Amino acid sequence: MSDDPKADPGSSRRSRFGWTAAGLATLHAVVGLLLFEPTLFPGGDNAGYLILGDSLRTGSGYRDLYLPGSPLHARYPPLLPSLLALLGTLGGTHLAKIAMLACTSLAVWVTAILGRRLVGDGPALFAAALLAINPTLLEYGHYILSEAPFVLLVVLALWASQRDDRQGAVLATVAAVGAFATRTAGLTVLLALPLSWVARKSWRRAAWGGIVAISTLAIWGLYQRWAAPEQPGYLQELVLIDPYTPEAGSVGLTGLALRAAENLWAYASRVIPQTAIGTEGAATPLVAIFGLTLAGLALAGWAMRTRKPLDPPEIFVLLYVGLIAIWPQVWTDRRFLLPLLPMLTLLALGFVASRGDRARRWAPALLACAIALPCLVWVVKRVPARVECVAMYRAGQPCDIPAFASLYEAARWARDSTPPDAIIANRKPRLFYWYSRRQGDLYPFSTDEDIVLGGLERMGADFVVVDQVSGTTGRYLVPAIQARQHRFEPVYQGGSPPTFVFRMLPSSPVAVK
Repeated sequence: MSDDPKADPGSSRRSRFGWTAAGLATLHAVVGLLLFEPTLFPGGDNAGYLILGDSLRTGSGYRDLYLPGSPLHARYPPLLPSLLALLGTLGGTHLAKIAMLACTSLAVWVTAILGRRLVGDGPALFAAALLAINPTLLEYGHYILSEAPFVLLVVLALWASQRDDRQGAVLATVAAVGAFATRTAGLTVLLALPLSWVARKSWRRAAWGGIVAISTLAIWGLYQRWAAPEQPGYLQELVLIDPYTPEAGSVGLTGLALRAAENLWAYASRVIPQTAIGTEGAATPLVAIFGLTLAGLALAGWAMRTRKPLDPPEIFVLLYVGLIAIWPQVWTDRRFLLPLLPMLTLLALGFVASRGDRARRWAPALLACAIALPCLVWVVKRVPARVECVAMYRAGQPCDIPAFASLYEAARWARDSTPPDAIIANRKPRLFYWYSRRQGDLYPFSTDEDIVLGGLERMGADFVVVDQVSGTTGRYLVPAIQARQHRFEPVYQGGSPPTFVFRMLPSSPVAVK
């Protein structure tokens, strides 16, 4: 047999594909470093993950150290906190951010090799190229959140599921369990595997895949019931009209159906463009047309693949779309669409590539260019500001959002000026704890001042923070303070916009006649 590479064109083609996919993953890493943001994401979930990582690393168990009493944590699955605990022994938050970028870079590469099996070489590489410069994936590549490892584990499970051997089935199952152990939305890929094996009449794989899925769900569910029996679960939040306004009540079956229709429209017309090309704000007619077109192409690609027994990728798409469709509308966001982005892109490009010989050659490239151009514009616009942000951070002037910078300044004051056991109620208790090391919790979300005050007292709050980071502070906390001014003593004001800290005073004793 000849050693000449020309004697094996298939091997040469696979080698070129592999190097191209690796190059696109490297491109993503380089662009991610140029867009690197050293400050913490202001949502608060990242601080929650970091605190759980600290709790594991210091031997305190899986606990919410920021809450009074440091109760066991039972909402986020433990895989990401475990990773952060390991990284915490080696470095700080910047190392964790680099780990997130490594996850998204690997996700670009795995998407390429998954796409090669699903839609062919050309569309697979176009999809990976779009992910390499995708604004949303680049942003979440430096946020310490579950999205980066979750996306990686999902595409890894879907890729492994395309292998016909036993090793592929095992790897797919392990990755799916890892996805669920990262986010409970991983239930979608965890169930997609055994359902696909049932559709293909692979009964043995379906049986043990189902056992693994049920066991994983049962273990986490039993732990949640043991660790936090009174904590509302996602299912209870699912039926609320607005989780941030509990008094608004719950939705019924009709309301849930209407919510699903409204969410699907919002995702197709607004969130898909936000996720795919980085548009912001309300959808203009042109943006909505773009989103609906891309959603339509992906749906057509999905329908085309359903002519044969469903594979895990198709079932995952169906389950995940159903999940985000019925989620409360306040959470209709690109963060929840991101795990679907690799499959959405592959399905759209794969469908376009299947439309005749001429379209197969040019249409995927044209579609990829139409998506890539606004992505590149987004990247070019933001690189100078991000480079400046890094320079400011190194100079000791972090480029946080002003309202959050003011909150962090108040937290540092609390760290230096309050007793170590002080309880401080505020809107962002995890972020506040990260900078202050003072425990605290949210104030009650209620327009009833007595309920708010009672919640603060049950918490054992010594101080309360009036911030500018959320409208709920003005809606719920400020009226309660104004109604009971004799119970609150101002002790701190700082930052721009200003953040205030009030000391809670004991209630006046009732005179005995």
